[in-house]
Amino acid sequence: MSDTNKILWYDRPARRWDQALPAGNGRLGCMQFGGVYEECWQLNEDSVWDGGRQTANGEQRDRMNPDAPEALPRVRQLLREGEVARAEDLARRALTSVPQGQRRYQPLADLRISWLGARRPWSEYRRELNLETGRLQVAFSAGDTRYTRETFVSYPDQIMAVRLTAQGEQRLFLEIRLTRDRWRYERGGREGNNTLWLSGGQDLKFCAMVRVTETDGRVEALGETMQVLDARSVVLLVAGASSFRELSPANGCRRMVEQAQTLGWEELSRRQRQDFVPLMARAGLELDGPDRGFLPTDARLAAYAEGAADPGLEALYFAYGRYLLASSSRPGSLPANLQGIWNHRMDPPWGSKFTININTEMNYWLAARTGLAECEQPLFDLLDRLRGPGGRIARRMYGCEGFCAHHNTDLWADAAPQDCWLPGSYWPMGAAWLATHLWEHYRRTGDRQTLENHYTTLRGAVRFALDFLEKDRNGWLVTNPSVSPENSYFLPDGTVGRMCVGATMDEQILRELFGGFLQVAALLGKTGKTEEEAAVALPLLRPTAIGPDGRILEWAEPWGEPEPGHRHISHLFGLFPGNEIDPDATPELAAAAERSLRYRLTHGGGYTGWSRAWTVGLWAHLHQGEEAERNLRALLTESTFDNLMDNHPSKEGPVFQIDGNLGAAAAMADCLAQNGPAGLRLLPALPPGWRRGSVHGLCLTGGLRADLRWQQGRLEEACLFASRPWTGTLRCGEAQTRLTLCAGQTVRLDSMLKQQIV
Repeated sequence: MSDTNKILWYDRPARRWDQALPAGNGRLGCMQFGGVYEECWQLNEDSVWDGGRQTANGEQRDRMNPDAPEALPRVRQLLREGEVARAEDLARRALTSVPQGQRRYQPLADLRISWLGARRPWSEYRRELNLETGRLQVAFSAGDTRYTRETFVSYPDQIMAVRLTAQGEQRLFLEIRLTRDRWRYERGGREGNNTLWLSGGQDLKFCAMVRVTETDGRVEALGETMQVLDARSVVLLVAGASSFRELSPANGCRRMVEQAQTLGWEELSRRQRQDFVPLMARAGLELDGPDRGFLPTDARLAAYAEGAADPGLEALYFAYGRYLLASSSRPGSLPANLQGIWNHRMDPPWGSKFTININTEMNYWLAARTGLAECEQPLFDLLDRLRGPGGRIARRMYGCEGFCAHHNTDLWADAAPQDCWLPGSYWPMGAAWLATHLWEHYRRTGDRQTLENHYTTLRGAVRFALDFLEKDRNGWLVTNPSVSPENSYFLPDGTVGRMCVGATMDEQILRELFGGFLQVAALLGKTGKTEEEAAVALPLLRPTAIGPDGRILEWAEPWGEPEPGHRHISHLFGLFPGNEIDPDATPELAAAAERSLRYRLTHGGGYTGWSRAWTVGLWAHLHQGEEAERNLRALLTESTFDNLMDNHPSKEGPVFQIDGNLGAAAAMADCLAQNGPAGLRLLPALPPGWRRGSVHGLCLTGGLRADLRWQQGRLEEACLFASRPWTGTLRCGEAQTRLTLCAGQTVRLDSMLKQQIV
């Protein structure tokens, strides 16, 4: 990656949160504003959510509607009979959880530094984020002195470290505070003369702590403030914790800070680099074109929005997606939520939860594809934790074994329906979709141990689905009740329906789930009732159908849509991220999928960042690079903040959602290589603007890793490494060959797919 394609930089401080720059270690995150004389790091800790596992009287929180078990058979019967309005009214009253809402993700604190003394005019300002190293830096000059602030959030040592320096005649005179939005904390104070802390929370307790170390100045602490006076340099160590993991969050913070202090800045810095740099180096995209890296990133993005060609900005965006995932999801942390880990609102839109009817899944399409497989572990940990709450909901609400989850879950792995929103709430396929990631993870990594560790969880998701399915009038196995996530349809009498029997997406998800489960069972030598029943059920799932107008049917019938440009494109799951629709293997379904996608976009679809990112991936899997490029440009132009974070519309105005960033980076990878039902394709959807470039570290299904280089839009060289034996068809443009590789073998291929070096 060239220097201009690994750094975001700006020539002024951030005025708003969506202009600040992020860093994180999966658990602890910050957004740095880079103010000259008033600096702020807005802090998050991934387990700081409102509420707790228990109710106020100490009982386990149980949100299941007690009337659900009795009402559910009637809801199912009404839907079978086409009495949708009556079914929805009963579901709204009897299936809605009590209370309706799940927990919300909230900020930890703000670390603020104010300049004491004279504030001289400043110049030569620069703030930047280096994606290669995970470092934030702010630098400016005032008088004859150059001031710098360097920040990183360390995964090995679980702290944020900041070093401030002054080089010149002047020295640092600073006041340091920990604050929280409008004083929403219970206590704050100091420990000794060099440490501040802030704590709060009711059911779930939290603490933030900052300590001054390694300074040549004087340190004075009084009350909730601390001053560093007459210093050339100062190091700050910041920790955060909650009672989700720590019996005493304050003791947890103290332990982390003290351990980091014994190491010192230089060793902390070395350990952070040793961890982060190799992670980011595993994969990268380089695109040749006009070098616009001399422009600040916000100016570069504005020029791009006006039509300037800037492939390097697109390569930067790809690297940024990998950076955001590696910074918000690491082993031991919670999964990346709707905002990764970065949230500054006490009541964020949609609670900043884990929305599992696409958004959370989209966050992880990127992981194994680009060498970040271990970053997917928090998702599997959450899936394991869903077995308990989801098992209770499966048994008591649905009368099924195994476990399920609906369209949202939270810190506590709550599996009951979230709110009473008919287009979304009563969709019980959340755990099923999440479970498909286990097989996909293995296909790209060969990580058999993860399959062993989570096989019981995978089997539980399959068990619920087998028990939940029923036969329709044609003998196909279908879900009931369900929805096509967040969409609605017109019934023949003109009324609007949301709940349904057998949405197309459900059938496609279950084909992926059952098919992957049976292959895992064979691989691990597992047999039993669930394995036998899944093998029988798989061919009985209703096939994906094409409607009279040539589009994929979203529901069992060719119903019209009140919102033809809906942001969800659920019935195209089988094209991407699923594996059942492919231009080479299933050309009729692929043509119908293309017609469906064009219809959505023609009617205004793709108006959210994550939806636009999905369309990039769908076009990539239709092997249409020009359309993929057009939608990627629309994403960067219409749905991207100055700090390159995804811009999502909400009732409260634009809000950051990380899925657009992460989903788009995964889609960009699939423009360059795909291993589908018809074999491996290289450069299947190369955007026309990517005339010359290279990519390394793409991890493909079957255990292949690909490095590619191309010129004038044509493959120049491919290097394939097989982590396990691989045999298949390889295509690139019109060239085609049959390839067999042994485990550990590397092969280089030329533009005609002829072997050069084995």
